[in-house]
Amino acid sequence: MELVNYIGPWLAVGLAGIGVAIGQGILAKRAVEVIGKRKEMMSFLLTVTILGIALVESAAIYGLIVAFQILDSQTISLTASIGAGLAIGLAGLGAWVGEWKLIAGAITAMDKNPEMKWKIMTFMVLFIALVESAAIYGLVISFNILGHEAFKEGFTGAVPEAFLGMGLAVGLAGLGVAIGEGILAEKAMEMMGKREKMISFFLTVTILGIALVESAAIYGLVVAFDVLAKDLALYAAAGAGAAIGFAGLGAGIGEGILVSGAMSAIARNPQIKGKILTFMVLFVALVEVTAIYGLIIAFQISGAEGLDPLVALGAGLAIGVAGLGVGIGRGYLSEESLKTMGKNPKMISFLLTVSILGVALVESAAIYALIVAFQILDAEVLSGVAAIGAGLAIGLAGLGAGVGEGLLIKGAIKGINQNPEQKGKVMAFMVLFVALVEVVAIYGMIIAFKVINDASKVAEEVTKVIG
Repeated sequence: MELVNYIGPWLAVGLAGIGVAIGQGILAKRAVEVIGKRKEMMSFLLTVTILGIALVESAAIYGLIVAFQILDSQTISLTASIGAGLAIGLAGLGAWVGEWKLIAGAITAMDKNPEMKWKIMTFMVLFIALVESAAIYGLVISFNILGHEAFKEGFTGAVPEAFLGMGLAVGLAGLGVAIGEGILAEKAMEMMGKREKMISFFLTVTILGIALVESAAIYGLVVAFDVLAKDLALYAAAGAGAAIGFAGLGAGIGEGILVSGAMSAIARNPQIKGKILTFMVLFVALVEVTAIYGLIIAFQISGAEGLDPLVALGAGLAIGVAGLGVGIGRGYLSEESLKTMGKNPKMISFLLTVSILGVALVESAAIYALIVAFQILDAEVLSGVAAIGAGLAIGLAGLGAGVGEGLLIKGAIKGINQNPEQKGKVMAFMVLFVALVEVVAIYGMIIAFKVINDASKVAEEVTKVIG
């Protein structure tokens, strides 16, 4: 194996391992803090902590297995080494974040309600198994790459280049999904500790929430298999992987944040739990659109014929990076809206209006990126460098606008809750401020269009001269 191919093992065990070690340290820290307060629970908490550390360890073990598999292959290519490493490394990194967060939440719940410790531990193990699926997706793709016929003895055909894109697709999406699932599961554990009579309902909400968030990782898995089946070139596959990977990363984290907000609202006001659950599903569907945009561009890239691979990469970066910001921003504003509904149920109708308006306003950054991505893919003559420049212009600007607008609207919802009499004025100012923040994304779109147009004209002139 060539020396450069050792990058893969480093990514596999390094990314997963660093996360696992930090996560184990954080959950152990939380455990000893509670042991200091509850000496009578020392034996039980010691058991939970050791069990938790052992469960979190699995992500590092997956990374270790993949690393050994890469090292054991004498014919593996660089893209396959990196792709396999990224798939399990990034997904494993997300799994440890999600798992240590939910275990820490379980320990907090046991501290608040020791009588519930056995039930809480049971649900903790169940939720870990659900969060673990993101790392398993990464492991599946890693094994799929390493087991490809191109690396078997006697193979004489061309080695596919799509492996890097596969790793990005499932690794980044899995990273976001696992983190999001951990955030919501942590909140569920804490609420179960506070609201013993509502355990069954919180269990239902948690499993539903995890299932909803899971879709972004499934999109990444689908794209990973699609780019390999289409035998895409290196940068084209990377573009498809970036489109769904980054967009899925944002959607996974955003959806996890908003579901945790729904649980806080339900715990605060159980009488309206049905309404909160309904709005939670609605908001998740709205955030999910971000990942769907990434999925659309990924399929556009994989289905295009004769497309410059660097052009495909530019389109993928446009929607993927912008989608990352929009997904997280929507998660923040939806979380605050749901929490405020729980505090002030009389304002549910108005808050729903504000939230849907806010989601629509934040959405514009992703729409700008989607338009730019289509323009990049539709340009008849466009250099790859120009496409990447245009993609990054709108992608990074959209990332900032999405997060910024989400936080802004979150603050507006807080202001409305604190002073309902001023709700009309606050909403008016919210729209004004969003419009001002939006300018950043518009700047990115203007530059992206300028780059596409100018680069296309230059390419046409060069073609005429050569012709």
